[in-house]
Amino acid sequence: MSAPNGPTAPDGPTKLEPNEKGELVERLSAGTATLLLVWLIGIGAATALLAVWLLVYLLSGIRLGIDALFGGPGLYTALAGASGPCVLWLAGRAQGHGLGWFVATAVKIGLVMLAILLAFVGVSMLVFGFAPGPGAPIAAATALVLTLAATVIWGAATWSADRWIARARLGAD
Repeated sequence: MSAPNGPTAPDGPTKLEPNEKGELVERLSAGTATLLLVWLIGIGAATALLAVWLLVYLLSGIRLGIDALFGGPGLYTALAGASGPCVLWLAGRAQGHGLGWFVATAVKIGLVMLAILLAFVGVSMLVFGFAPGPGAPIAAATALVLTLAATVIWGAATWSADRWIARARLGAD
């Protein structure tokens, strides 16, 4: 059988399946989808945890321990970080985008995530009657730099996964 863009490799990363209208559509195989999710979630969670660890260390000199990184706050940080590369994959998969597009889009996603976080912190401060301290601009700038560094990694990782699947799909491994 052949896909709209050419023949697919037998036992490759994708398979043709009928959709609800009976049309053949190309979908990721279960193994490829699992590997892709582990890759994207791992990259996103690892970069988010590293960024938080660095942010806390750079601003306070405190090194977070295993309990903080793999406890409740670390779990939520990892989940938030894991969403970035996954959203990026959904935005650009199988469309032939280059590395520049993936990095630029990852930066946009990361900046939106950072803006949401800073807005949450700002609203929380208003609700609880706190005023930002003198280190707030430094903390925000450091968070921005770490976000930009993480998004470059997200873009490169997602682009490499997209390219690998495209090459394997066409049997060019």
